[in-house]
Amino acid sequence: MGIFLDYWKMAFFNVRSNKVRAFLTMLGIIIGISSVVTIMSIGKGMSNFISGSLSSLAGAYYEIYTYEGKPMNRRILDNLVSKYDENTGYTEVLTANATAKGKKEELGIRITSGAPGLELKNSAEIVSGRYFNEAEYEMAKEVCIIDENTAAGLFGSTDAIGKNIPLDIIGREVDVKVIGVRKSASGLSALLFGGNTYSLEMPSTVLYTLFGMDSDAIYDAMVFVDKPENAPQMSAKGKIYVAAALNERGEEKVRTYELNSGVSQFSSIMTGITVFIMLVAGISLFVGGVGVMNIMLVSVSERTREIGIRKSLGAGTKAILWQFLIEAGLISLTGGVIGIISGYVFSLLISLIAKSAANVSVLPDFNIALILISALFSMGIGIFFGYYPAKKAAKMTPIEALRS
Repeated sequence: MGIFLDYWKMAFFNVRSNKVRAFLTMLGIIIGISSVVTIMSIGKGMSNFISGSLSSLAGAYYEIYTYEGKPMNRRILDNLVSKYDENTGYTEVLTANATAKGKKEELGIRITSGAPGLELKNSAEIVSGRYFNEAEYEMAKEVCIIDENTAAGLFGSTDAIGKNIPLDIIGREVDVKVIGVRKSASGLSALLFGGNTYSLEMPSTVLYTLFGMDSDAIYDAMVFVDKPENAPQMSAKGKIYVAAALNERGEEKVRTYELNSGVSQFSSIMTGITVFIMLVAGISLFVGGVGVMNIMLVSVSERTREIGIRKSLGAGTKAILWQFLIEAGLISLTGGVIGIISGYVFSLLISLIAKSAANVSVLPDFNIALILISALFSMGIGIFFGYYPAKKAAKMTPIEALRS
C-alpha cells in the first residue's frame, strides 16, 4: 500500500511541474465530462418537469368527440357513464370565439363552456372568486371565469370580480359577469397552449340559449374517470361504445383525446434523446483520451533517463508501469472532477436562463451515482489510453533508457 502512495506522490509532482501542459491535456476530458453531466442532469430535469406538467394537465378525464358525423346526445353519454364504474360523470364542451373591448384595444377571446365539471379541465387554480355552480348552469346565468392575463387585458388589473364583459360572439352580443379569476398559464401550459391568449369559461347553456341551439346535440364531451391512470383504458372503451351507439363503427367519426398515455411515451422519447446526445458528447471524451495518450508518450520520451536510473536501481517492469498508469489516471481524474463541477455550474446556468426567458422551472436532476460514474469513467479513460505509453516505458531496458 505504501508503494502505491509513493506512486501517487510522484504522479502529483510530475503533473504539478507541468501545469499548463497537464491542463491542456485535461481539457478534452473536462469538456466531455461537463457535457455529459450537463446533458444528463438538464435532460432528466426537463423530462421530470414536462412529465409532471403533462400529468397535472391530463387530469382524471378524457374527451370524446364526433368528427364529421352525427352528434352524441345525453342519453348516450348517460349510458356510457353508467356502463363503466370507472366513469364518474361528464360535461359537454362547447367552444366559440368572441371579441371584447379591452383597456387599450379590442381583444379576441376564446370561450370554453360546459357544465360545472368543466372546472377540472383547467389545472390553474382560482385565485379569487369561484366557479359557476349547478344552479347557474341550469338557469343559463351569464357569468364567467377568466384568467389574470385576460383580466389585465380587459380591465388593466386582475381585480375583476363583479365586473361585466360585453362580448360579441359571432354577431350576437351578451354581457357576462366575472365571478372568478384563475392564475394565468405558465410553464409548459404557456408553451403548449399560449400564455398570451385571452380566455373565458362560462356555462354552455348561455350559448345554447343565445344561439337557439339544441342542448341535446353534443359534439364534444369531457368524461370524468375515478383515477387519471384509468383515462387511457376508458378512452378506448368510450370510443367503441359511442361509435356503436351512433352506428358509425370503423369510420373514425368518433375520436377520443387524453394526455395520460402520452406522458409515459414522452418520457421514453426524452430519455432516448438524452442518451443519444450524451453519446455524441461522449466523442469529446474519446478525443480527450487520445490527448492523454499523446501527452504520456511525450512524457515517456522526456523521462527515459529517469526510467533508466530507476531500472538500474532495481525498479521492476510493474513499478514503472504503475507509475505512468497512475499519472495518466490522475490527469484524467482531475479533469473529470473539474468537468463535473463545470457541468453542475452550466446546468444551474441553463436552469436560470430557462426560468428568466420562458418562465419554465427546470431543476437539474443530479445524483450521486452520476457523479461517481463520471469520475470513475474519466479515470478509466486515462488509464485505458495511458496503458500503451506506460507499457512502452516499462519495457525499456536500463541501458536503452540511459542511452536515450
